[in-house]
Amino acid sequence: MEMHPFNYADNHSTYLKLFVESLVLKFKPLQIFCFSKETILEQVESCFGDEYIKQRCNYCLLLVSESTKRIDYEVQDYTNAHYHLGKATILCHAKETVEEAIQANSRFFITVCKEGQLIYDCNGLTSVHLSAHFIPTHAAIKAIKHFNYRMPLAEGFLIGAGECLYKEQYGVCVFMLHQVVEQVCIGLIRVFMAYRSEIHNLHKLLRLCVTFSNAPAKLFLSGSPEDERLFGILLKSYSDARYKSDFRVLMDDALKLYDKSVAFVALAKKMCLEKIERLERDALGSQDFEVESQGIHEKEDSKFD
Repeated sequence: MEMHPFNYADNHSTYLKLFVESLVLKFKPLQIFCFSKETILEQVESCFGDEYIKQRCNYCLLLVSESTKRIDYEVQDYTNAHYHLGKATILCHAKETVEEAIQANSRFFITVCKEGQLIYDCNGLTSVHLSAHFIPTHAAIKAIKHFNYRMPLAEGFLIGAGECLYKEQYGVCVFMLHQVVEQVCIGLIRVFMAYRSEIHNLHKLLRLCVTFSNAPAKLFLSGSPEDERLFGILLKSYSDARYKSDFRVLMDDALKLYDKSVAFVALAKKMCLEKIERLERDALGSQDFEVESQGIHEKEDSKFD
């Protein structure tokens, strides 16, 4: 992925800079990397007003902290409340975790630290000189392992949702569909980014998927009010189906979400298989295949796979 440099003379980038400064003041990170930027331009024309272009930027950031204390939810809640010109999705990890992951040949962390943009460093640095190089020998094998675990799990939830649909248990059906979408997203993120996600929020999972393809998010969030409404029902089902006795879903809404979930599974399987093929070619074509450091895979920890 080629990312254009930040231009702080640009109004939108200035807004991001101010937001990052507020993030730094509150959470005291060591570094912040940007590993995805999506710019959305909307041209507005009207006979009652001047023509103008509206710009939104969505970012995915990695925040590196000194402490191993988990701050993911606090940081994301703060971000949702204070970043308004798009969406910002932030992953938080301790410096120790990042260093261990790089040592263990983590595709995600090495890629972010080498190819992402360092937009904040507590020492005032503007770039990171990382000597580690990702060795792609086992990338496809790991991707296949996660694909073979997550997709059958998602399909199992889908079968359960179908049974609930047949028995007119629409609320439980949609809850099961939430599990389908969650597991598929986790599988996609593992295969494409090699990142171990512990996220349950579907908005955040789909925004991470946008770092490699718009297709998964577009299937559920095309921009239409109807899709927004249906996705809202899917989101609420995660807790409301279990804890609120008044949670109800109409049959028509359950059917629509079921059809979308079936299409989502099919799309994800196709995308993952194509990505695995590319990873296999990368492994075979890599010059590192023969010069791989001895013992590196003994160091690899499943928490970074």
